[in-house]
Amino acid sequence: METSSSSTQLTQPRPQHGAYILRELASDLPLSADGENADISITCVEVWSNNLYIGTSAAEIIHFVLIPPEPDDPSGKPVAIQASRLQPAYTQSINAGVQQILLLPKVNKACILCNNTLTFYSLPELTPAFPSTKPITCSWVGGVDLNAEDDDSGTDGVVVMICLKSRIRMVRVSEEGPRSLKTIEYGGCLDSVRRDNFSCAADSHSYVLLDVEHQQKIGLFPISSLDPQAGDVGGVPENIASELSSHAPSRSVSSASTHPYAEEQHGHVRSTSLGIFGNGGGPSSRTESPRPPSGQRHGFDVPESLQRSISPAPSRSPGRKHPERTSSLPRASTPSPEKPLPPPPDTHTVEQEAIPKTQEFVPLRPHIASPTPSEFLLTVGTTPSEPGVGMFVNLDGDISRGTIQFASYPDAIVVDGRGIDLMASMGPDMTAEEGYVLAAVHRQQEDRTEYGIEIQRWDVDPAEGEASKEWLDLTSVLNRTTNNGEQSIVPLGIRKIVEPNELVISEITEKLTVKRLDLVPEEVKSKSGNTQGKPAQEEADLDFTQQLSKLQTGIVLWAGDRIWWAVRSPLVIRLDARLEEAQSTPTGGGRIQPNRVLLEKTLGDIRGQEPRNEAEWLGLIYIRQKASLLLFIELVLRSSTNIIIFENEKRVTEQALIEGEVDPRVILSLVPILGQEVVQGPEGICVSGGLSTLVEQFLEENDPRFMPASVNGPFGDNLLHLVKRYLLFWKKRKGMASVTNDAYVFRTVDAALLHILLLLDRNSPKGPATAGSIRAELNELVDNEIECFDRAVELLEQFKRLYVLSRLYQRNSKASAKAANVLATWKRILEGEPDEGGEFVDGELELRKYLSRIRDQSMVEEYGAWLANRNPQLGVQVFADDHSRVKFEPTRAVALLREKAPGAVKEYLEYLVFGKKNTQYVNELISYYLDIVVSTLDNDPSSRETLLQTYETYRALHPPQPTYRQFITDNATDAEWWNSRLRLLQLLGSNQAGALSYDVPSILSRLEPYEQELVPEMIILNGRQGRHEEAIRLLTHGLGDYDTAINYCLLGGLSIFRPSGYVPQEEMPQRDEQAKLFGYLLHEFLQIEDLSQRIDRTAELLERFGGWFDVGAVLAKIPDDWSIDVFSGFLINSLRRLVRERNETAITKALSGAQNLQISAEIIDKGEEVGPTIEKVK
Repeated sequence: METSSSSTQLTQPRPQHGAYILRELASDLPLSADGENADISITCVEVWSNNLYIGTSAAEIIHFVLIPPEPDDPSGKPVAIQASRLQPAYTQSINAGVQQILLLPKVNKACILCNNTLTFYSLPELTPAFPSTKPITCSWVGGVDLNAEDDDSGTDGVVVMICLKSRIRMVRVSEEGPRSLKTIEYGGCLDSVRRDNFSCAADSHSYVLLDVEHQQKIGLFPISSLDPQAGDVGGVPENIASELSSHAPSRSVSSASTHPYAEEQHGHVRSTSLGIFGNGGGPSSRTESPRPPSGQRHGFDVPESLQRSISPAPSRSPGRKHPERTSSLPRASTPSPEKPLPPPPDTHTVEQEAIPKTQEFVPLRPHIASPTPSEFLLTVGTTPSEPGVGMFVNLDGDISRGTIQFASYPDAIVVDGRGIDLMASMGPDMTAEEGYVLAAVHRQQEDRTEYGIEIQRWDVDPAEGEASKEWLDLTSVLNRTTNNGEQSIVPLGIRKIVEPNELVISEITEKLTVKRLDLVPEEVKSKSGNTQGKPAQEEADLDFTQQLSKLQTGIVLWAGDRIWWAVRSPLVIRLDARLEEAQSTPTGGGRIQPNRVLLEKTLGDIRGQEPRNEAEWLGLIYIRQKASLLLFIELVLRSSTNIIIFENEKRVTEQALIEGEVDPRVILSLVPILGQEVVQGPEGICVSGGLSTLVEQFLEENDPRFMPASVNGPFGDNLLHLVKRYLLFWKKRKGMASVTNDAYVFRTVDAALLHILLLLDRNSPKGPATAGSIRAELNELVDNEIECFDRAVELLEQFKRLYVLSRLYQRNSKASAKAANVLATWKRILEGEPDEGGEFVDGELELRKYLSRIRDQSMVEEYGAWLANRNPQLGVQVFADDHSRVKFEPTRAVALLREKAPGAVKEYLEYLVFGKKNTQYVNELISYYLDIVVSTLDNDPSSRETLLQTYETYRALHPPQPTYRQFITDNATDAEWWNSRLRLLQLLGSNQAGALSYDVPSILSRLEPYEQELVPEMIILNGRQGRHEEAIRLLTHGLGDYDTAINYCLLGGLSIFRPSGYVPQEEMPQRDEQAKLFGYLLHEFLQIEDLSQRIDRTAELLERFGGWFDVGAVLAKIPDDWSIDVFSGFLINSLRRLVRERNETAITKALSGAQNLQISAEIIDKGEEVGPTIEKVK
């Protein structure tokens, strides 16, 4: 039969951090052959070597073969396949079913007690053994020496105790068959546990301690203090060997009483097969026990403390609900001088006890366990519903430790673990193991009764054990609805199997296995197309963790048709359950809402705890990391609600993070803004599976991108400073062997630390850093080696901290690129790019000093020329400084500037050409640039494609678009020919008088074969030759640079690459010339292919520069199908201009007429004043 995968899992108790956890072994078991399990229950269970043996109340044994689960099966439950179903032989049915399954692996035999009938079978298939041996009627079988469990030798067989009606037979079971060894006169035995020659046994009324070797017994305690037939139990040892010879019944009162389970009442027939069980007479029926010589101590030489006549009974004082655990119980006999008298009872208590209380006697089943090789645990009580007491006795029959208490009298008990004895020393190979008692009990809780397993320590102080009791509630599992609809409780059983079984706790694997935490967004992964398989290291980590997840357990529970393992809960499971409890609130719907108090308590409990093995070592690391991560999540969530957190809580969280040493990338992934700094390798971030699950759940429930991230609010106060200190802690760990993924971890640490300092420094006043300030920390960070160079550059660019960027370049750039990067950054600052820090004071002077300190001649050439262009006075100092490390002769300076620094050459050559009137350099410089450009275009076809592509790209830009000059400057490549071309354009377009002397026809002849590729050059040269119509056509259709075309018209064909700024009036063309150029431009705008562009550009031109156009000429050119709205602004302005011109003309005429009259009057007055002049004409 295969266990059902759909069967509901047993709900774990809450909280789940108890000493034991349950794992399902099998469910939906077919207890009945016909499938009807309503009235059939499991009575006993055994597991051995992947074989499951189940005894039922229907007097059947069902054998299952357990198939181990697959490694990837999360349930970890084996598959149970039914191998056989058999009905053991019995003489008479007493409705007890299968009472015991005793496996003897050493001899591959099984003893099965069914309806008080014992039969033998062979393992593992349960075939009948010893055909010549008839079934034996008895009440119990067992008593295998627990001290001999570690002895693997089974050559001599295994000695068991078979309890008959009036005696116990010691029988050796071997491969050949059972053989009687001796007889002990103790009848009606229901349970027995043996250690070497000492056995603690019980009948239906009391417990006794037997010396099976020397045939002695000591009465201990009655099982129930209400038992009227228990009599006085206890006292001096009794020699039961003498009773054996006289065949007298056992002194135990059980031989004279009615057995509560009626084993002897039904068909008790002694077997005489093989002659091993005598008929009660004759010496041949048993082996005589040897008697030691007189005077030698053997068996029970009773000390004075054991001279008692009555066994103690548990207190039943009505004044208290639960009797206290005590270190010893009072005895009725006179105490020995070695033991002090107990204190006199309180008068009030005596009066209460004197009140008669009538309680009906209900027989209690005895339970015996042996926690240590020298102790037995016995259960006593009054009634099944009242509390029971567990008493510990040693091999002398003395009380050996304090009693323990059960919520009710147990239905079954199991002891587990060797216990921790603080007084005893431990060997090097020994590990501390707590001792527990598991009892199947029930308890009353308010108005309902709960059923389950009570778990408590037996190896600690009574008060401590009482305080640490645990309860495993199984009420929901035990409830069963009968056919008539009524609720009933199915029996709950628990026992220790013959040999421990190994099983895998998948939770340990899930929590401790190193898994890949992938924080890269899906869209990024899909774009990159970088998919990684499962790394081999991950497979090795999984195998290692699975080995740690294998545990040994020997305890099984059963109820109804289900069976579970009771597994000692590993440390990591217990502690993680506490963290799970602290992770969310009962009303939170499973969302992460950490409870800080519980988390801090958990961390406090494990502080200083030393691991006992490798699993605990890894488990404690995991718990510290998860607890610290939850504390940090609690800070993040509270910060997201704008709560300012107390300093002590932040300090506790920071200390927890440092102790846990959580990967800083995990912490950063939870923080707004900083999550983008996380860098991971192809295998992701390797963390424990439990941490991975926690982080993934948090990121599913919360998106840090949408959390408040104001530096001046809770985000900055609660998180940034804490994370900064944690990152500094990790930065100090750089180079340690314990840190994995160093490259990715510290790249993230440096980037995040830089980002935090930039955020915190935003509100600092501009200017140089002061000691101890955030800005000083920022400078210190970039002044030292940093791992995330590219990201640091990006961040500093983003925050516009160019001066800090230059410091980064100075420390972290390669030596060959250091000066270039620093100078380029300073150049950007001086050219007007914002530097938010404002630290680059007197920048031009600093740059000039820097050039004098470096030995890189090329840098000095380039930036000296640039500085000369910007500030001629300082620029001249660069080339004329005799103290500079790079010195220049004037002729050499001219040659270098002409070759490598066109931007600076413009100013420097102007100084030579115009200042010194030396125009010979103009054509030479232009010819040099032309050689480079033309040679490249001839030899490299890709250069032509590049130029053509730039035109297409520029034309495809949506307005507002930069000028073509700005476009090619911003998108310049590092190719020499490209830079030379830019310099050529600059020189060709120069408007200085000295530069106008270059040979335009000669240059044009060289460029004409490349007029499709060198459009700007052709525009400039056409303008120089006065071919403005062609230049405007190229600007409009060749480049699509409409703004430059307009400037061309305004400036009268001056360079399209002239610097922006003031244009002298004398350089401006006449208005008629401008109007003519605008007419060409209007004609070209009307030829634009794209209709929307045509309309927009024409409308803009007419509206902005309508004063240069004749209305009639414009109306004649405008298509008739255009809406008047297109040029309505032009018409309105034109009409206004016409009216204004008419009015101005009228005023001018009037003024001219007045002026004419005035002059006429002046002439008349002057004539009159002078008078006439008479001239005679011959």
